[in-house]
Amino acid sequence: MRRILALLIAFSAIPAVAVAQIGITGGFNRDSFSGFESTTFRLADQADGFNTGIFLDFEIGNVGIRPALIYRQLQDAVMEDPESAPTSLEFVEVPLDIRLKARLPIISPYVLAGPSVLFPSSARPGVDQALAGARLSFGFGIGAEWDIGFRIWPEIRYSTSVGGIVKNDPSDKSRVNTFIARLGITF
Repeated sequence: MRRILALLIAFSAIPAVAVAQIGITGGFNRDSFSGFESTTFRLADQADGFNTGIFLDFEIGNVGIRPALIYRQLQDAVMEDPESAPTSLEFVEVPLDIRLKARLPIISPYVLAGPSVLFPSSARPGVDQALAGARLSFGFGIGAEWDIGFRIWPEIRYSTSVGGIVKNDPSDKSRVNTFIARLGITF
Protein backbone atom coordinates (compact mmCIF):
# COMPACT_ATOMS: atom_id res chain seq x y z
CA MET A 1 0.00 0.00 0.00
CA ARG A 2 2.87 2.37 0.79
CA ARG A 3 4.41 1.73 -2.62
CA ILE A 4 1.15 2.55 -4.37
CA LEU A 5 0.83 5.74 -2.35
CA ALA A 6 4.44 6.69 -3.18
CA LEU A 7 3.78 6.09 -6.90
CA LEU A 8 0.62 8.22 -6.81
CA ILE A 9 2.52 11.07 -5.14
CA ALA A 10 5.35 10.79 -7.68
CA PHE A 11 2.96 10.83 -10.65
CA SER A 12 1.04 13.77 -9.21
CA ALA A 13 4.21 15.88 -9.57
CA ILE A 14 4.16 15.31 -13.35
CA PRO A 15 2.16 17.90 -15.28
CA ALA A 16 -1.04 16.48 -16.77
CA VAL A 17 -0.49 18.20 -20.12
CA ALA A 18 1.97 16.78 -22.60
CA VAL A 19 3.83 19.21 -24.84
CA ALA A 20 4.69 18.33 -28.45
CA GLN A 21 6.93 20.48 -30.65
CA ILE A 22 8.53 20.04 -34.05
CA GLY A 23 12.15 20.85 -34.78
CA ILE A 24 15.14 20.56 -37.08
CA THR A 25 18.58 19.17 -36.39
CA GLY A 26 21.95 18.91 -38.05
CA GLY A 27 25.56 18.20 -37.27
CA PHE A 28 28.74 16.22 -37.78
CA ASN A 29 29.20 12.46 -37.61
CA ARG A 30 32.26 10.21 -37.61
CA ASP A 31 31.51 6.61 -38.46
CA SER A 32 33.85 3.66 -37.85
CA PHE A 33 33.39 0.32 -39.55
CA SER A 34 34.41 -2.93 -37.87
CA GLY A 35 34.36 -6.56 -38.95
CA PHE A 36 33.64 -5.58 -42.54
CA GLU A 37 34.01 -8.33 -45.16
CA SER A 38 33.04 -8.02 -48.82
CA THR A 39 34.59 -9.24 -52.05
CA THR A 40 32.94 -6.43 -54.04
CA PHE A 41 34.21 -3.34 -52.20
CA ARG A 42 35.83 -2.18 -49.00
CA LEU A 43 35.01 0.57 -46.53
CA ALA A 44 37.44 3.06 -45.08
CA ASP A 45 38.20 2.43 -41.39
CA GLN A 46 36.60 5.78 -40.57
CA ALA A 47 34.60 8.31 -42.54
CA ASP A 48 33.39 11.79 -41.65
CA GLY A 49 30.08 13.19 -42.77
CA PHE A 50 27.07 15.26 -41.88
CA ASN A 51 23.55 14.63 -40.66
CA THR A 52 20.35 16.61 -40.94
CA GLY A 53 16.74 15.88 -40.16
CA ILE A 54 13.43 16.69 -38.54
CA PHE A 55 11.95 15.48 -35.27
CA LEU A 56 8.89 15.67 -33.07
CA ASP A 57 9.55 16.22 -29.36
CA PHE A 58 6.93 15.00 -26.85
CA GLU A 59 7.44 15.97 -23.22
CA ILE A 60 5.62 14.89 -20.09
CA GLY A 61 7.34 16.42 -17.10
CA ASN A 62 11.03 15.60 -17.16
CA VAL A 63 10.69 12.74 -19.65
CA GLY A 64 10.79 13.33 -23.38
CA ILE A 65 10.22 11.05 -26.35
CA ARG A 66 11.71 12.24 -29.62
CA PRO A 67 11.06 10.29 -32.86
CA ALA A 68 13.01 11.66 -35.82
CA LEU A 69 13.89 11.18 -39.47
CA ILE A 70 17.62 11.78 -40.04
CA TYR A 71 19.70 11.72 -43.24
CA ARG A 72 23.41 10.89 -42.76
CA GLN A 73 26.03 11.09 -45.49
CA LEU A 74 29.61 9.82 -45.29
CA GLN A 75 31.97 11.21 -47.92
CA ASP A 76 34.72 8.93 -49.25
CA ALA A 77 33.55 5.92 -47.23
CA VAL A 78 33.47 3.29 -50.01
CA MET A 79 36.54 2.16 -51.99
CA GLU A 80 35.99 -0.34 -54.78
CA ASP A 81 39.56 -0.61 -56.01
CA PRO A 82 42.71 1.56 -55.94
CA GLU A 83 42.00 3.08 -59.38
CA SER A 84 38.42 4.19 -58.69
CA ALA A 85 37.40 7.35 -56.89
CA PRO A 86 35.92 6.89 -53.42
CA THR A 87 32.17 7.29 -53.10
CA SER A 88 29.79 8.23 -50.33
CA LEU A 89 27.68 5.99 -48.15
CA GLU A 90 24.29 7.24 -47.01
CA PHE A 91 21.94 6.29 -44.21
CA VAL A 92 18.36 7.18 -43.50
CA GLU A 93 18.00 6.80 -39.76
CA VAL A 94 14.76 6.64 -37.79
CA PRO A 95 15.66 7.04 -34.09
CA LEU A 96 13.34 6.98 -31.10
CA ASP A 97 15.16 8.84 -28.32
CA ILE A 98 13.99 8.78 -24.73
CA ARG A 99 15.31 11.77 -22.80
CA LEU A 100 15.47 12.39 -19.09
CA LYS A 101 15.86 16.10 -18.30
CA ALA A 102 16.93 18.01 -15.20
CA ARG A 103 14.96 21.25 -15.26
CA LEU A 104 17.04 24.20 -14.14
CA PRO A 105 16.24 27.93 -14.56
CA ILE A 106 18.48 28.71 -17.56
CA ILE A 107 19.68 25.39 -18.92
CA SER A 108 18.23 21.89 -18.79
CA PRO A 109 20.86 19.15 -19.13
CA TYR A 110 19.64 15.73 -20.21
CA VAL A 111 20.67 12.16 -20.95
CA LEU A 112 19.18 10.15 -23.78
CA ALA A 113 19.09 6.61 -25.05
CA GLY A 114 17.10 4.66 -27.57
CA PRO A 115 16.93 2.46 -30.64
CA SER A 116 17.23 3.49 -34.29
CA VAL A 117 16.51 1.78 -37.56
CA LEU A 118 19.22 2.34 -40.19
CA PHE A 119 18.65 2.09 -43.93
CA PRO A 120 22.10 2.12 -45.67
CA SER A 121 22.50 2.95 -49.36
CA SER A 122 25.08 4.07 -51.91
CA ALA A 123 25.00 5.79 -55.29
CA ARG A 124 27.10 2.97 -56.76
CA PRO A 125 24.80 0.12 -57.82
CA GLY A 126 27.26 -2.67 -56.92
CA VAL A 127 27.76 -1.29 -53.44
CA ASP A 128 24.08 -0.57 -52.92
CA GLN A 129 23.11 -4.13 -53.85
CA ALA A 130 25.63 -5.54 -51.37
CA LEU A 131 24.29 -3.53 -48.43
CA ALA A 132 21.72 -5.10 -46.15
CA GLY A 133 18.29 -3.60 -45.67
CA ALA A 134 17.04 -2.11 -42.42
CA ARG A 135 19.35 -2.60 -39.46
CA LEU A 136 18.77 -1.92 -35.79
CA SER A 137 21.09 0.43 -33.94
CA PHE A 138 21.23 1.55 -30.31
CA GLY A 139 22.59 4.86 -29.04
CA PHE A 140 23.03 7.00 -25.96
CA GLY A 141 24.21 10.53 -25.29
CA ILE A 142 24.08 13.77 -23.34
CA GLY A 143 22.91 17.26 -24.16
CA ALA A 144 21.68 20.55 -22.79
CA GLU A 145 18.66 22.63 -23.74
CA TRP A 146 18.29 26.41 -23.58
CA ASP A 147 14.95 28.17 -23.86
CA ILE A 148 15.49 31.57 -25.53
CA GLY A 149 12.04 32.06 -27.01
CA PHE A 150 12.65 28.84 -28.91
CA ARG A 151 14.62 25.88 -27.63
CA ILE A 152 18.15 25.19 -28.83
CA TRP A 153 20.06 22.11 -27.79
CA PRO A 154 23.55 20.81 -28.56
CA GLU A 155 24.15 17.13 -27.89
CA ILE A 156 26.76 14.44 -28.39
CA ARG A 157 25.92 10.81 -28.81
CA TYR A 158 27.36 7.41 -29.64
CA SER A 159 25.55 4.60 -31.41
CA THR A 160 26.38 1.16 -32.72
CA SER A 161 24.52 -1.08 -35.14
CA VAL A 162 23.20 -4.45 -34.03
CA GLY A 163 24.08 -6.90 -36.78
CA GLY A 164 25.95 -6.53 -40.04
CA ILE A 165 25.26 -3.91 -42.71
CA VAL A 166 26.36 -6.17 -45.57
CA LYS A 167 24.19 -8.89 -47.14
CA ASN A 168 25.47 -12.43 -46.88
CA ASP A 169 28.09 -11.53 -44.26
CA PRO A 170 28.70 -14.96 -42.69
CA SER A 171 30.10 -13.44 -39.50
CA ASP A 172 27.35 -10.78 -39.23
CA LYS A 173 30.01 -8.52 -37.68
CA SER A 174 30.13 -5.61 -40.14
CA ARG A 175 29.07 -3.02 -37.61
CA VAL A 176 28.81 0.77 -37.85
CA ASN A 177 29.89 2.70 -34.76
CA THR A 178 28.98 6.38 -34.90
CA PHE A 179 29.98 9.46 -32.91
CA ILE A 180 27.57 12.36 -33.55
CA ALA A 181 27.73 16.02 -32.57
CA ARG A 182 24.35 17.58 -33.26
CA LEU A 183 22.58 20.91 -32.83
CA GLY A 184 18.79 21.06 -32.75
CA ILE A 185 16.21 23.83 -32.73
CA THR A 186 12.68 23.27 -31.46
CA PHE A 187 9.95 25.71 -32.50
